[in-house]
Amino acid sequence: PMFLQFVEPSKRYADIVIPQGGLNDVAIDIIVSKIKSRT
Repeated sequence: PMFLQFVEPSKRYADIVIPQGGLNDVAIDIIVSKIKSRT
């Protein structure tokens, strides 16, 4: 219920949506790598 009330409606405003959230190590590593390469 909390997901449907708070997370689902806000997804359309997100710049990035990571499937499986914090458990998706591959996606997180890719994002961290991209951020580090821009600095």
